[in-house]
Amino acid sequence: MSESGPVPEGVSRRRALRIGGAAGLLVAMGGGLTAAVLRRAGLHSASDTRTRLGTLVHVTVVHPDPARARELAGAAFDEIDRLEAVFSGYRPDTPVSRLNRDGVLDDPPAELAAVVRRALHFAELTGGAFDPTVPPLIELYRNSFAETGGPPAEHVLEEAMSRVGHRHVAADAGRIAFARPGMAVSLDGIAKGYILDRVVERATAAGAVGVLADGGGDLSAGEGEVAGAGWPVGVEHPREPGTLLGTIEVRHQGVATSGDYMRAYTADRRHHHIVDPRTGSSPGHASAATVVARSAMDADALATAAMVLGPIHGIELLERLDGTEGFIVTRDVDLVRSSGFGA
Repeated sequence: MSESGPVPEGVSRRRALRIGGAAGLLVAMGGGLTAAVLRRAGLHSASDTRTRLGTLVHVTVVHPDPARARELAGAAFDEIDRLEAVFSGYRPDTPVSRLNRDGVLDDPPAELAAVVRRALHFAELTGGAFDPTVPPLIELYRNSFAETGGPPAEHVLEEAMSRVGHRHVAADAGRIAFARPGMAVSLDGIAKGYILDRVVERATAAGAVGVLADGGGDLSAGEGEVAGAGWPVGVEHPREPGTLLGTIEVRHQGVATSGDYMRAYTADRRHHHIVDPRTGSSPGHASAATVVARSAMDADALATAAMVLGPIHGIELLERLDGTEGFIVTRDVDLVRSSGFGA
């Protein structure tokens, strides 16, 4: 179903969050947790924002003790730092970098093994629309536009495609290995959500009664209902920065957005940072996809898949999955949403 109206409030009573800014970031609006509401409930809110995971990460913690709220908000970044040292593909000493360099990694950290297996699960589920082995294509396009101002030649693209494919990765608790030389994985499309989920889990286990962890295009929302409402979130228009399509609310869920406007190589957005691992080219039938799922990790991967699959097959994917809803904005800026979105 395609419609051009605003996103309705609530996603099957999903609680809150917002995609804001020209970069299409998910940012908490915070409208449901005002200082007056918190005071009446005997609660206190503390927030901390730092540059992590290649973006600004914002953590909000609600706790009966204001000092403890501040402490937990700050401590969230210790966990982010620990996990970023596992998943980053940009630091030469991380497990992911060693795997990409050597083609094999024995005794991987438990977190890495779990996320790689989850990534391979989504690759299989989506028919390869989401695929963690896409780095050869991403690097090829980045280098080609930097060096020539245009896309890569067909024969070069074909060579890179031969090094992409989730079925050429074997992963278990004791070993991760590539079956072909020159392969690599990027967990950028799933690990950020996983890290934000861990932040929420740790703060909640430490006594927080409300936690929101927002990092760029991904957001993990823990408990947040204080006065009948959760974490409010606005969804920004992919072609009109600063304009909201509408609002939703989230609690105990993850939300992620993926869009062609985040990093485009050409003004018409024909070529952008999202590449379909099955075809080697950027998908052209959608401008953005937003997914609400049971975790930010799942929403992260599914938003990319929905963006690649487009408004028909992307929504079909979301309809098959329990606890998952979302919508896709087409290139013509029509809204296509799953049946439970707004129900």
